[in-house]
Amino acid sequence: MRCKRFPESRVFGYAIERLEEYDETGLPRPLRFEVLCPKTGVVLGAFDDSQAAKRFAIVHELRVIRAGTQRLNKDIRAA
Repeated sequence: MRCKRFPESRVFGYAIERLEEYDETGLPRPLRFEVLCPKTGVVLGAFDDSQAAKRFAIVHELRVIRAGTQRLNKDIRAA
């Protein structure tokens, strides 16, 4: 199987790449969109459309912010 990657967009630093894959006979497979971590480049998720990939990046970032805020609040209460 052959695969080509194309940068699609960036959302809050998360790279979203469009993957064009071809099977052994050269026929195209359905498009996939992968979300890559802004720090490590690790694939965080793969989706059928770019909107779902963008939504994932936004929700993931909001969860990271919420976890950081909760940690900060615990530290403030402990002080």
